Amino acid sequence: MTKLMNRTRKDQQIIAAIDIGASKISCFIARLTHEQGLSDRQGLAQQIEIIGVGHHGSPLKPKYTTSAEELEMGLRKAVDAAERMAEVRIHKVTIGVAGKFLRTRRIGVDLEITDGVVTQEDIEDSINEGARLSASPEYTALHALATAFKLDDEGVFDDPAGLNGSMLSTQMLGVSARLSVLDNLGMIVERCGLIPADYIAAPYAAAEATLIDDEKDLGVVLIDIGAASTAFSVYDNGVMIDCGGVGVGGGHITKDIAQIFGTPLAQAERIKTLYGAALIGPGDEHRFVDVPQMGDDAERIRTSRADLCDVIIPRVEEIFELVSARLPGDANRSIGLRRAVLTGGGSLLVGARESAEKILSMKCRLGRPLSVAGGPEAASAPGFAVCAGLLQCRIKARSEDNFALGLAGQSPHAFPQSAFFGGMEAWLRAKF
Repeated sequence: MTKLMNRTRKDQQIIAAIDIGASKISCFIARLTHEQGLSDRQGLAQQIEIIGVGHHGSPLKPKYTTSAEELEMGLRKAVDAAERMAEVRIHKVTIGVAGKFLRTRRIGVDLEITDGVVTQEDIEDSINEGARLSASPEYTALHALATAFKLDDEGVFDDPAGLNGSMLSTQMLGVSARLSVLDNLGMIVERCGLIPADYIAAPYAAAEATLIDDEKDLGVVLIDIGAASTAFSVYDNGVMIDCGGVGVGGGHITKDIAQIFGTPLAQAERIKTLYGAALIGPGDEHRFVDVPQMGDDAERIRTSRADLCDVIIPRVEEIFELVSARLPGDANRSIGLRRAVLTGGGSLLVGARESAEKILSMKCRLGRPLSVAGGPEAASAPGFAVCAGLLQCRIKARSEDNFALGLAGQSPHAFPQSAFFGGMEAWLRAKF
């Protein structure tokens, strides 16, 4: 009995997160360290020590058609690398859900206070009701995030527990994801011998990893440029007020280079990384790049760096224009967003920040995951922001009662039984 209890306690100190992207699958394993003598509910100071990092990537295919078997193999390799580094076996994982699969809804819940004093149970009841209302048919709630509280039509503190009043009004942002997407994610994860513990919106996780508190308070847009899509989240007064994604990312830039210059996708990605930019600098017309041709590596054409940038710039501008069009217009006017943070692998493209400032009319910076103990230096790159943020979200979900409801903290088997046994046809329709 003692051995079993010790094993359970040890398992609870290890958490893991996976981020399944179009061109890269990442896995982080972390150990929780905290002060002894206190419980999580007493607000103890927990720290994350990353003890294992693994990732597996491959060039994008046309139309991003990756089979279930390929994705499973990539996930197995990423998890195996992280487990070997951490020297532990993981069983439960927190999974990020890409922004393009998310749907948001603003919700208002009015709750009558029977005893005249707001309790923590009243707040939880309000947020639970918001989680129930946030998901339309074929969607499942991920988060119900309280954005504002009112007590008898008067604004109150961030935590109204203990205040006197008769009617508690809670404004919330409900975030949901299509059930078929979660089915497919769960299917792949379970085929690798893992159990999905939580599903968390990827743009939410990336924001938790990269944004500082002052940015959240003053208003900021986080833009996570991935391979097949670009996710975004909007913060004001310390809380997320919107999130989502657009179906264009850094992989589309790679594909443009491959099509226009007739080079393989792997070579196009290399050329983009080494020589590409979202702006044309002085003398770029006289700097030349050798481009291998498709079907014959020995055949090469020479093009100027300026011509290469001419291919990249329109696509980068399109990404930010699509994001700008998706930003909440009323919120943008009322809070006057003036700052953006770029993260994700695509944010490392030279000139991406300047292009974002021009299109969005906002001051921009590059966002990297905030310093976390342990792990290699490469794990602090913008491309790993989601994975690092998933760990932080998991910690908050354990220590804050009203942090995130919906699927967070629930059993993954709350889905219908068929959720994890969908056929290959459903998987291919999701086009991972």
